[in-house]
Amino acid sequence: MNGPARFQVGIQANRPPRVRHPKSRMKSLLKAFSVFVVVLLLLTVTGLGAAIADKLTFYARVARLYTREPDRKIAMPFEDVSKRQVADTWGAPRGAGRTHEGQDIFAPKGTPILSATTGYVYKIGENNLGGQTVSVISAGGRVYYYAHLDAYAPGLEVGDPVTTRTVLGFVGTTGNAQGTPPHLHFGIYTMSGAINPLPLLTDRAAPRLTNTMPRRRPNRLRV
Repeated sequence: MNGPARFQVGIQANRPPRVRHPKSRMKSLLKAFSVFVVVLLLLTVTGLGAAIADKLTFYARVARLYTREPDRKIAMPFEDVSKRQVADTWGAPRGAGRTHEGQDIFAPKGTPILSATTGYVYKIGENNLGGQTVSVISAGGRVYYYAHLDAYAPGLEVGDPVTTRTVLGFVGTTGNAQGTPPHLHFGIYTMSGAINPLPLLTDRAAPRLTNTMPRRRPNRLRV
């Protein structure tokens, strides 16, 4: 390299780094902020913003559940079925190398299925084995699985809070339960895998009786 070329390289090597003018930097920041505002407005107008906020709220609630101790006792998913009526089928062979990871609780078709715990609806969906299913996440991050539903409770959605009085769906024979007596497959899944629900189940207390007798109305004089 010689002559003008060498001189040009020397100039470029010794040139100080280019400093952006504060006004130019401010324009870039304003432009980026404007784009952010436009995107936020679009999300709000289309409803996506609210959906994202709902999801973040749901994830925060689920994260808090993991900090709580799992329930030591849970309620029977039916109003009128007692624990002694449930035959223990945990671990029974189910063909193709599978074992039963839950308990089958029999009840007439259409019987309301109640949540066994408090928590949030974690998943609503259908699969080949369980048919129509609902999953509820509760304390300790445990997931309670309700399968073979004939139908879901009207209006039930993922993220809904539930109590032990919340109806999740109704007994059926969907999935691989077709051809069997109507029943609920009830399972519990922890971070380390499935556990037997039967030792945790407790009978529901009988509902309190309320006075349904009509009040006496004072006698009115007929004219």
